[in-house]
Amino acid sequence: MLLRSLFLKTLRDLRGQILGWGLGIGSLGWMIIALYPSFKDQMAVYADLIASFPPALTAFFGDMSNLGDWSGWLNVEFFSWVPPILAVFAVAVGTGLIAGEEEKGTLDLLLSQPIHRWRVVAEKSAALVAATVLIVLLAAVCMIAGSVAVGETKDLARLTLATLDIAPVTLASGAFALMASVVLRRKRLATATAVIVVVGSWFLDALGKAVNVLKPYRPFTLFHYYNGGTVMSKGMEWGNAGVLLGLTALFFAVSLIAFQRRDIAI
Repeated sequence: MLLRSLFLKTLRDLRGQILGWGLGIGSLGWMIIALYPSFKDQMAVYADLIASFPPALTAFFGDMSNLGDWSGWLNVEFFSWVPPILAVFAVAVGTGLIAGEEEKGTLDLLLSQPIHRWRVVAEKSAALVAATVLIVLLAAVCMIAGSVAVGETKDLARLTLATLDIAPVTLASGAFALMASVVLRRKRLATATAVIVVVGSWFLDALGKAVNVLKPYRPFTLFHYYNGGTVMSKGMEWGNAGVLLGLTALFFAVSLIAFQRRDIAI
């Protein structure tokens, strides 16, 4: 009963963020979808301008050559930007699950209960997974509703899959943040480390698309394995999602082992 209460308590504590992030991202997607009918017939006017952009700039926006298409519009205007934005949620929550309670002095009270350390990490990690899934599900519902509203209904299945594909890279970011907080023990230091790694990963992957000297390093970044809006045009690459979920499991496992072996600050 205690375990279930810990999971539900953590999830309940995150309910505001779940609703805020889910509906916020979903509303952003709805707005972008609503703008598409007004812009799709004008994209040819901007074709020459877009073609003049330097590759290092367009690398951050995705493939802009088919911006007038439904899939291209969503890729550039939504799927290229939402994962690094949602990483803010993942890092903030990931570093707060253990280090946040430890800094507040409540973690030792929790561990004084008849509960194993590894189960504390497992239950809190499960709550982070559930919260992330609920956020992307809320966003997916908003995206589908917006697409139906503007009459773009032929690719709803791929749109749903592309939105849900945001979850693996978000989970990997959050799991890394949790691992950093357990290993480094201080929330601010862990947050700074996670932000540098996650945001740096996004920048390195984006620049690696245009800068040849950086291309060999792209496979070492989290966002290299995020499919993005290409799911809309090319389908899902399950191997990439598998890599991110595998990294998520690895980061959670390291967090669990490290937490088992260290002392708790009072």
